[in-house]
Amino acid sequence: MDLEQVVREHRKTLQVTARAVSEKAAFNLELPCGLVTDGEVASTTLTGLRNHLPCSVALASAPVERFLLMKEERGFDGAFEACSTDDSDGEAFVNAWDEAQKDLAAGVVCTLNDLVTFVEQARKGWEESPRRLLVVAVHGGKVESGTVPTDWVLRGV
Repeated sequence: MDLEQVVREHRKTLQVTARAVSEKAAFNLELPCGLVTDGEVASTTLTGLRNHLPCSVALASAPVERFLLMKEERGFDGAFEACSTDDSDGEAFVNAWDEAQKDLAAGVVCTLNDLVTFVEQARKGWEESPRRLLVVAVHGGKVESGTVPTDWVLRGV
């Protein structure tokens, strides 16, 4: 999935959302953003993203993040062994891991940290001139996000 291609394909549909962003008086969590899910476009808000994107707190937890970092060095089995048998954090890791697996089985596509990143991207785009529209695209369980200048989206309106 290429976000730039998705935005080009759905530019016309994103125009209403881009206009709302360009006319909004102040940044807040009700800032509109575009959401493209498997080719379907929706306009939502930063707050509303949570309703559209199944999200996991467990996947963003410190014990799971520690495991993911260790996995790069030690491989899956070595990292899992180290994290699950750690005297101080082993139980917390196992609990977070179990919760994360349930979340993934239930169709989670992003973490709580991803949602924070989306807000940060939108704020940065808001502060630019011309303002930029946050677009989040989901295809096949993969999430990609970025911003696009509202004036480009609105060109030709």
